[in-house]
Amino acid sequence: MKKIILILTFLTCASFAQTGVFVATGRAYHGMVGVEQTFLNEHLSVNLHWLGYDSDYDFMGGLGVAYRFKGLTGPYVFHSSDWLAGRVSDHNKDEYNRFNYWRLVFGFGLQHMFTKHFGVFMETGFEFYAGEGGYYTYLDIDDGGLNNDTIFFPVAFGLTVQF
Repeated sequence: MKKIILILTFLTCASFAQTGVFVATGRAYHGMVGVEQTFLNEHLSVNLHWLGYDSDYDFMGGLGVAYRFKGLTGPYVFHSSDWLAGRVSDHNKDEYNRFNYWRLVFGFGLQHMFTKHFGVFMETGFEFYAGEGGYYTYLDIDDGGLNNDTIFFPVAFGLTVQF
């Protein structure tokens, strides 16, 4: 009986879902580009996103979850979880050092839909990284090094199109 209720709940949520795509400047909840699925009468969003391109990084992407208080137009809180994998060159030797970091961002945003299908958003949050056996507040994107000397609050602005 529990399985039937779970399946019916999932089908009900999926039937009222809508899909969107987005493009942004910055790296907060949405990333640089991605696709988003919104459920529960436009209150819960889940996305897959790509953070951008850098030749030292093999993969820069992840997923995010947001709770939207008033639907697609209005404020929301989010969590974004990203995986960064790559390599940096040791310039003194002909060697590459591999790295794998987990990036976590918690924050809030505001989205406004001009029409049912087109809108803009802005968001900010607090990010930290897990890697090299500890937790850090900053990643130097150029050399792949982590430190706790700097705190960075990512800010993003972007466009969204809902289908």
